[in-house]
Amino acid sequence: MTLDTTPEPEEVVQAEEEYVLNTPPIPAVICGPVQTREAPAIGGSYQTVTNVGTTVGVRLLSYEPRRKSARILAVSGDVWIAKTQQGAQMGASGAARVPFNTWLPINNIEEVWACSTAGTTDVSVISDFWSV
Repeated sequence: MTLDTTPEPEEVVQAEEEYVLNTPPIPAVICGPVQTREAPAIGGSYQTVTNVGTTVGVRLLSYEPRRKSARILAVSGDVWIAKTQQGAQMGASGAARVPFNTWLPINNIEEVWACSTAGTTDVSVISDFWSV
């Protein structure tokens, strides 16, 4: 005797039943200031990129939709930062100069590339994420 263990289509494709709201919405009015709190990050990462030079751009941050924010610190020398490797390598015509020993907040999800303005430097990066 053999048993057929193949699931039926309704067992494989499961969907929630449509929820119908049978009550009318309740109007609300805000009278005065409202206190809000930002949701905390759920995770983070920490790294130091060493020997960032003047000729080849180094990716400090990848495109990351889960990133809440990041902070960049050039440890021993100024750096050029841009959203592309080419921009960082172009210097003043394609990037922004970040002085060393100054934290730079990043509040977007785009890539960030860096080149040193002179010699080599180390760059520390701290990222916070909305989800893991």
